[in-house]
This record gives sequence, C-alpha cells and structure tokens, in this order.
Amino acid sequence: MSLMVVLSLCFSLIFMMPSMLQPLSLGLCVMSLSIGLCVLLGLVGSSWYGYVLFLVYVGGLLVMFAYVSALAPNNFFSSIKSVFGFVLMFVIGCVMVSTLYFVDSGFISGLVSFTENKNVVSSGMMIIGASSMCLVIVLGSVLLLNLLAVVKVCYYQQGPLRFHSDLK
Repeated sequence: MSLMVVLSLCFSLIFMMPSMLQPLSLGLCVMSLSIGLCVLLGLVGSSWYGYVLFLVYVGGLLVMFAYVSALAPNNFFSSIKSVFGFVLMFVIGCVMVSTLYFVDSGFISGLVSFTENKNVVSSGMMIIGASSMCLVIVLGSVLLLNLLAVVKVCYYQQGPLRFHSDLK
C-alpha cells in the first residue's frame, strides 16, 4: 500500500512540474520528487542506495539553488491555486496507480520479483554489471555534456552572468 502512495505522489509531482512558474517552486517540486523517488527505491530495493542517491540529489539541488537565487527575481507564491492543483494531481495520480494495479497486475508482480533480489541490488553488481554498462556510459556522457555547457556559458573574459550596480 505504501508503494502505491509513493508512486501516486511521484506521478502527481511529475505532472505538476510544467505548471510551476517560479524557480523556487520548481526546485521544491524537484526536491519533493527526489525524496519520493529515493523512498520508492528504498521500499523496492536497497535503502542504502536510496539514501546515497538522495545525498547526491541534495548536493546537485544546492548548486542549482545557488545559481537560481542569484539570477532569478523574487516572485510570490500563489498559495490556494497551487495547493488545489497539488491535491487534484495527487488524486489523479492515485487513480492512475490504482488503475495500473488492478488492470496490469504484471507491473506490481515485476516490482515484487525485483524486491526478492535485494542481495543483487545491495551488492552493487546490478549497477556496474555488463547489462547496464550502456546506461553508465550514457550518464557519463550527459555529465560531460553538462560540464561543457556550463564552461561555455561562464567564460572568464565575458565577466559575470549578473552585474551588481554597486560594483560598477
């Protein structure tokens, strides 16, 4: 049952992401989604791996928050609309997950068979195995591409991204 609640929370957060207008609310949504996915990983697989993944997410989000808070203007949150939208998306996510549970029972049985192999997940052989080496290479390439994009944006000769009026 807790697996269904966490899955519906993750689905509702994913569907709410395009409606976020302020960078801080989007950061809060990404942070909540990372917590939900790490809890889901802790329920399904190894809790240690979920905890380490959460720490990596938090480190990346702190860097992203520093950049966003330096570049974006301060906006106010619209409280009632966002709470109503979240509740609506959570209900839609619950309906989707329960439909998935009752219509496609193979989805849940696949998760159950995955939890039976916890010794493979906790040993780390599944992450760096021969079958998932392509995924590791793709993730490394994405990180390299992001590094090159950030270096290209932040040239030293062109100065800072945002000038302060008191420094001129």
